[in-house]
Amino acid sequence: MARKALSLILLATLGVAAIPDAATAQCDAPSLLLILDKSSSMITGSVPSGVTKWAAARTAVGTIATRYESSIDLGLLVFPNPDRCGVSGVNVDVGPGNAAAIARYLESPPPTSGNYTPMAQALDVAAAYAPLSDPTRRRAAVLVTDGWQYCVPYDNATRFDPVDAAEALRATGTTLYVVGFGDGVDALVLNRLAWDAGTALPGCDPAGDTPTTPNPCYYRAEDTSALEAVLDAIARHVAEEVCDGLDNDCDGATDEDLARECSSACGFGLEVCAAGAWLPCDAQLPEPETCDGVFDEDCDGVVDEGCACVTGDVRACGLDAGECRAGTQTCLGGAWGECAGGTGPAAETCDGRDNDCDGTTDEGCQCIDGQTRPCGTDTGACTAGTETCVAGAWAGCEGSRGARPEQCNLIDDDCNGAVDDGAECPPGLACVEGVCVDPDPDPEDPSLLPDESETGTGCGCAVPGSAPSSAALGLLGLAFLAFARRRR
Repeated sequence: MARKALSLILLATLGVAAIPDAATAQCDAPSLLLILDKSSSMITGSVPSGVTKWAAARTAVGTIATRYESSIDLGLLVFPNPDRCGVSGVNVDVGPGNAAAIARYLESPPPTSGNYTPMAQALDVAAAYAPLSDPTRRRAAVLVTDGWQYCVPYDNATRFDPVDAAEALRATGTTLYVVGFGDGVDALVLNRLAWDAGTALPGCDPAGDTPTTPNPCYYRAEDTSALEAVLDAIARHVAEEVCDGLDNDCDGATDEDLARECSSACGFGLEVCAAGAWLPCDAQLPEPETCDGVFDEDCDGVVDEGCACVTGDVRACGLDAGECRAGTQTCLGGAWGECAGGTGPAAETCDGRDNDCDGTTDEGCQCIDGQTRPCGTDTGACTAGTETCVAGAWAGCEGSRGARPEQCNLIDDDCNGAVDDGAECPPGLACVEGVCVDPDPDPEDPSLLPDESETGTGCGCAVPGSAPSSAALGLLGLAFLAFARRRR
């Protein structure tokens, strides 16, 4: 509604602008040639009011000529002329103020017999008439007839000659209007004439061949008032202002108040005439969709097709699990922007958190960075230490004393819970109570023993039955211990 109102305002503005100064105003009145049937049937036939068709035609034509002689350059061509079947030329040349001249020519009625209907010949004369070829004027002709194409002798092959003649008239740029007066016309020929001329009435059948058939393509009149009404409608159409840069209606203005409806895929608008040309239609034109959720900018009946979202909408994005936090996306131009304000997944850092937000903590890690645990053992000579987690893996054991090769020293050097097991001694010796000893000692040197034959007392003498010396007892004890250990 607003667009149409704006168009009307523009139209009014152009209408005012189109009014020239009185000194420069020039009337470019259209030319209209009346081609009137003067066959004998026009005087022998009558209309419902009782007057002859010729009398009715004289009255209607005279009224219209008087009404429009100041705005239309009128002329008259009757057929036949002279009488019988010839057409010699235009009877009243087109020009302004011709109402009286036309009325005078129509005072002479046709004869009651002998005047035929040379319709095609009349159209040929009109096509050759110079004023109807003047490109500086709008040109029109009105054919009024009550019969068929007919000359003596009658030749049925000439029936459609008027259609061919009208084609030549149309080639001059002249618009032909067709009026059938009464029910004695050749409806098929008149329908064809109006259809080909582009002046057919809406909804007509160009193939209709019966004068009484509804919706003919030509104008139909039965009496004086109907003929006057038809001629008035045609004259108004011819005299109305058209978009051609001329003052067609002779009111001192050019192309004033001219607008016509137009449309686009988006709706209706107006075209306005300016300087003899129609301005572009002001109807809204299709535009790319703006994804606003409201308007169908491209006018295809669908709102926001191809849009992922509505501009300005906001939605959550990203993950809200583990160390991740959801952000927001904003719709711009029908597409979602980047996720902003959130925290996305990261590589696992073995810190006891779900950095990659997959629902699992520290997958692929042995431990949590900075974590410690005891390492080593406190068994035997060993002492425990501490391991620290670095980059998800346990580093070396710090502060510990590890296992060493077992030695014969009554100490568990290899920290396996056993003392001196597997301890190595020099060849021939065995580890006994932390000491490497000979497990099979040789008897003492006989030379060192007292002589059994000697008797007596005193140092170094052997007394039969005396007790063993303390050294011998010691060696025996060691031998016993070694034997006992082997037994174990």
